[in-house]
Amino acid sequence: MTPIRSVLRILMAGALAAAAATGALAQDKPVVKVLVGFPPGTGNDNLARMYGEALQEALGVTAVIENKPGAGGQIAAQALKQATPQSNSLLFALDHQVVMLPLITKNPGFDVKKDMVPVGRIVNFFTCLAVPGNSPVKDLAGYIEQVRKSPTDGNVGIPAPGSQPHFLTYLLAQKYGVTLNAVPYKGWAPALVDLVGGHVPAGIGPCNDLTEYKKAGKVRVLAVASDKRYAAMPDVPTFGEYGFKMPADSFIGVYAAANMNSELLKQITDATKKMFDSPKTVAKFASTQMEPAYASPEELRRIVERNTEFWGEQVRKSNFQAQ
Repeated sequence: MTPIRSVLRILMAGALAAAAATGALAQDKPVVKVLVGFPPGTGNDNLARMYGEALQEALGVTAVIENKPGAGGQIAAQALKQATPQSNSLLFALDHQVVMLPLITKNPGFDVKKDMVPVGRIVNFFTCLAVPGNSPVKDLAGYIEQVRKSPTDGNVGIPAPGSQPHFLTYLLAQKYGVTLNAVPYKGWAPALVDLVGGHVPAGIGPCNDLTEYKKAGKVRVLAVASDKRYAAMPDVPTFGEYGFKMPADSFIGVYAAANMNSELLKQITDATKKMFDSPKTVAKFASTQMEPAYASPEELRRIVERNTEFWGEQVRKSNFQAQ
């Protein structure tokens, strides 16, 4: 064999070995798809991107965020059910997707228990009742009195029909014996615009989107739907303090497709738990004005069952017609 042929053989062998190693690495470190049911730039989307970055750092995978907005997150949840095993799909889910949609939709197109595997809760977030900053209403008692005097002030802007704010409006009306009308918008963002502009007398939606407006005096927050005060608004009383008994806090959690490879699922589940050991990662999650609050897969399953029981009762009592 000539020296040139020996060199070529060595180079070819090296190239084949490198290709094999690259192939093995690609298999060991797959692409993970993170489905988000809301548009880019929303709080859910921003948090999902932080989670994806943390997952990449922990496992060396490539996390790809795929936004599938529409129908209150239903399209993304359906996409998780339809995902192939090779797509390694996760759903970054609001509780609306796994609690409310099965309650308010005749055929949601997915089954939380059969099609989704809980990975862990990432954050709690809070729901607030607020009025425009120039409203004469100072507190919840004043709001109820105002509605009694002026029924048109009972119009309450909410993110969507069939959402938790919708049924929280119903609960308020029942507790105080007043007429409140849930005014559904196509998302919280346009409802918030009308609330800040004084075009709707009250609104119920995510507190984290209200913090800056509250500081600027453009809205007045009357109560937080929780059993503990929201850290960003320590001066605002909770509905629990007013005698409301309800599941505390809404949440965002991660779910895997039921057909995900079991070894990869375990790696992702373990990595998700370990994220909360990192002060840096927890601080990033907290920067969204939501509360980092890890819960294990089994804990998340119980939370969903408890919330489904509570809100299912409100859906039935309110005579809401499933679509």
